Amino acid sequence: MKKVNVSTNQMGKFEGKWVAIDSKKQKIIAVGDTLKDIGPLVSGTVKEKNKIKAYSFLVPRRDETRYLVPTPFLL
Repeated sequence: MKKVNVSTNQMGKFEGKWVAIDSKKQKIIAVGDTLKDIGPLVSGTVKEKNKIKAYSFLVPRRDETRYLVPTPFLL
């Protein structure tokens, strides 16, 4: 894990990487190759919700195909 402090506007610099984003400041606070790398910042239990500092996001590569997957629903 590499700790950083950059705006989410610069997310393109981290293509193919997992990022931890501070939801209050809207800044990327850490970058890793796997979700496990940034796990200490984004994991916890309901009882430890104050311990969770960020949420995770996998930044897609530019060459990856983007598509929507339909979700089933009941009428």
